[in-house]
Amino acid sequence: MTLTPGGSTAAADPPRIDALTTAARRERLPVGAWHWKLTALVGIGAFYEYFEVFLGGVLAAVLGPLWQLSTFEKASLIGSVFLGMFVGALTLGRVADRVGRKKMFLINLSIYLAFSLLAAFSPNVWFLIACRFVAGIGGGAEAALIPTYLGEFIPRHRRGRYIGYAFTIAFVAYPIVALIGAPLAGAHFLIDGWRWLLVLGASGIVVLLWMRRNLPESPRWLVSVNRTADADAELRKIEDEVRARTGADLPAPDYTALPPEIDEQQKAKVADLFRGNTRNAMIAVGALWTIGVLAYYGFSSLAPVLLVDKGYDITKSLLYTAVIAVGYPLGALTAAIIAEKLERRTLAVGTALATAAAGLVFDYGSGDAVITGAGFALGFASNIHSSCTNMYASEVFPTRLRSTAIGLCYGSGRLFALLMPFLGLTILDAFGGSTVLLLSAILFIITAALVWIFGPKTTGRSLEEIAEATPTQP
Repeated sequence: MTLTPGGSTAAADPPRIDALTTAARRERLPVGAWHWKLTALVGIGAFYEYFEVFLGGVLAAVLGPLWQLSTFEKASLIGSVFLGMFVGALTLGRVADRVGRKKMFLINLSIYLAFSLLAAFSPNVWFLIACRFVAGIGGGAEAALIPTYLGEFIPRHRRGRYIGYAFTIAFVAYPIVALIGAPLAGAHFLIDGWRWLLVLGASGIVVLLWMRRNLPESPRWLVSVNRTADADAELRKIEDEVRARTGADLPAPDYTALPPEIDEQQKAKVADLFRGNTRNAMIAVGALWTIGVLAYYGFSSLAPVLLVDKGYDITKSLLYTAVIAVGYPLGALTAAIIAEKLERRTLAVGTALATAAAGLVFDYGSGDAVITGAGFALGFASNIHSSCTNMYASEVFPTRLRSTAIGLCYGSGRLFALLMPFLGLTILDAFGGSTVLLLSAILFIITAALVWIFGPKTTGRSLEEIAEATPTQP
């Protein structure tokens, strides 16, 4: 069989489509407008997922005095979305490995849209909690699928950068929530201001659903379920679009740069994730998305409440939170820029330690400038770390189990995040904000140690090389 530089096969030969040819044809695509478009469509979906997450702390701070909420009710309001994300990532992540990436993107957003809108008309706190739980199911499945999907399209030397760009878009949600949360906290126009926050969270989903209708299915996933003809059709459409955008022929695929033997069509078994070196990858990514997430949300979701504990009123607390929140998208953007220059395991470890240090300064510092500066540094470092985590998770698992593995780790992280408001607010009430931040710092240090010990190196390597280096069999 002859494979031409344009990616098509000679007329006399049947198409040769397997994991190797799929990877080689994808890797030779020049990174440009097509990849930017894909990243933006995925990143906007992540924006709404993080909007929902960060909204929890604002709702708890605003509705606490308005509805006379108990500590348990405030914790439930924050934690409900995390419980939903746990369910969504754990169940729908597995479904994405069965029915495909594109179909799950549409299902995820539809769930989120319906229940975010319904939440805006909540008559009481428990109805609101129930709606946020179901909306979280869609949001959790969406977030777990993002690194899976982008990791299967972006060439290896730009994979980390473009996943970083997607999460830069996502983390813009935090300063927006904080900025609009402050003026809307006491506003009323037809409905209460906090209800408008929920409406805004769902408003762009209808447009995004329409924009995503033409997303390509992952050829890697199609090959992994033995739909080789469909994989070839998707690759041809992508190649034709890139060719049209660049106005030039594509270079010939380089098969020598990839491992010669890849068997992605063998039956996917969850038990394979806990065998051989892949078990080490599960420990590393699991630590990032469980212990690390508990530490991360110990600050980000409770930031308005922690500032109130330091003596600021709710309006000033939300305004300071907005200033601190600017560090979130800037951190994600910095991660995107440096992603291919540093080994991702090293970056994940270093930023976990830097976040712990910034948290301690925020904890024990005094004065507006010190507190906001340390808070900004904490948000900046923690979101380099968070973006790096998403890059890293997209790389260390085989295609046939990638969404399942990420869903399992991400879902477990959201279960840990669910514990955070109950533990955090209880500790806050009993011992003060200093203890909450000290515990978050300790958890970041533990995360850094586990990733350094068990995590494989990934930067600049193809997914096939990494999958071969972390086999699912001992």
